[in-house]
Amino acid sequence: MKRDSEQFFQEIKKDLTRYGELRLELLKLGAYEKAGKVFSVLSYSLILLTLAFFLTLFLFLALGFFLSEWLHSTGVGFSIVAILYVMLVGGVVAFKTKIRRLILDAILDMLMNDEDDEDTPPVTNAPHDNDHPATNPAEQTAG
Repeated sequence: MKRDSEQFFQEIKKDLTRYGELRLELLKLGAYEKAGKVFSVLSYSLILLTLAFFLTLFLFLALGFFLSEWLHSTGVGFSIVAILYVMLVGGVVAFKTKIRRLILDAILDMLMNDEDDEDTPPVTNAPHDNDHPATNPAEQTAG
C-alpha cells in the first residue's frame, strides 16, 4: 500500500514537472509568435514608409520643376515646394501625439489579437450543406 502511494506521488510529481515545462515552452512559443508578428508588421511598415518617402520626394521634385516652368523662376518654384515641405513637417509635429497614439493602438491591437491572419476563413461548428440529408419532404420523395 505504501509502495503504491509512493509510486502514485512520483508519477504526479513527474506529470506536474512535465506540465510546467510544457507551459513554459508554450509561453516561449507565444512570445516568439508575437515578436515575429511585430517584426513582420514593422518590416512591412518600413517598406511602405520608404516607398511613400520616394513617392513624395519625386512628386515634390516634379511639382518644383512644374512651378519653375510655370513661374519662369527656378528659385520661386522650389521655394514654394520647400514651404510645402515645412508645412508638412509642421503638421506631423503638431499632430505628434495623435500619430503616436494611432501607431501604438495599431501595434497593441495586433499584439492582443489572437486570431489568425485574415487569409484563413474562421472555423465554425455549423454543419456543411453536404453533411446532412435533405430535410425538405419534396426532395426526399423526388429522389
